[in-house]
Amino acid sequence: MFDAFSKIDGGGSGRDANDNNRIELDEWLAGWQGVRSHGFVVLAAVTTKEQAKEVFGIIDDNGGGVVLLDEWCSFIKKGEISAGTAVGSLLCMEE
Repeated sequence: MFDAFSKIDGGGSGRDANDNNRIELDEWLAGWQGVRSHGFVVLAAVTTKEQAKEVFGIIDDNGGGVVLLDEWCSFIKKGEISAGTAVGSLLCMEE
């Protein structure tokens, strides 16, 4: 989850000076396609820019205009559990 988040945050391939530990809408719209293949069903399901805009609003669960790492992880966790994936099975063990 962190790898995918970091890929979008700052627009780089990893941690660098442009990272601020949050994803803004413009970063998300520029980078969502690059994380579709990270193995999470909720990210792979985003196939259009319009969907990407909608998903950003869902991930940003407090409406703050930015996605923080905890919101990101919570979104992915819920999606994996709902889809009944192997990752979801592991993530629901903590509940």
